[in-house]
Amino acid sequence: MSSLPEPIHVALYEPEIPGNAGAVARTCGAAGAPLHLIGRLGFSFTHPKAKRALMDYWQHTEYLHHATYADFLAHVGPRRVWMMTTKAAVPLWEARFEPGDVLLFGPESRGLPEELLATAAGHTLRIPMRAETRSLNLSTAVGIGLYEALRQVGPPWLG
Repeated sequence: MSSLPEPIHVALYEPEIPGNAGAVARTCGAAGAPLHLIGRLGFSFTHPKAKRALMDYWQHTEYLHHATYADFLAHVGPRRVWMMTTKAAVPLWEARFEPGDVLLFGPESRGLPEELLATAAGHTLRIPMRAETRSLNLSTAVGIGLYEALRQVGPPWLG
């Protein structure tokens, strides 16, 4: 009997907007990606906007809340953490993802802190967009990043 490959993981560092986090959780549930929530959350998943975005996908979403970034790193262990930021030089599609990799996204209003980005030499990625645009919606960015990683490694639920 063969075991399924390890899934791609998604991590949100201090997410702020309940609707975005709910939509991300829904995408993770549909894709079979564990969701890690790190640090202080700007909402509760009992918030009506988070509940509405998540709909009935909650039972399909594996999620963990880590009090600190250090706790998150201890939990994910040797997995590679790819930090998604508009400040990265390397476009998303130049990364070579592996099963078990983690895609880390920052809070909507400010992105990942500089001190975290400084620890990620060679593991920061950006989603290319036109120069006159500032950023994408968090849930849209997660969908783009997660499904590019799944395109490369294959969804674990396809066997």
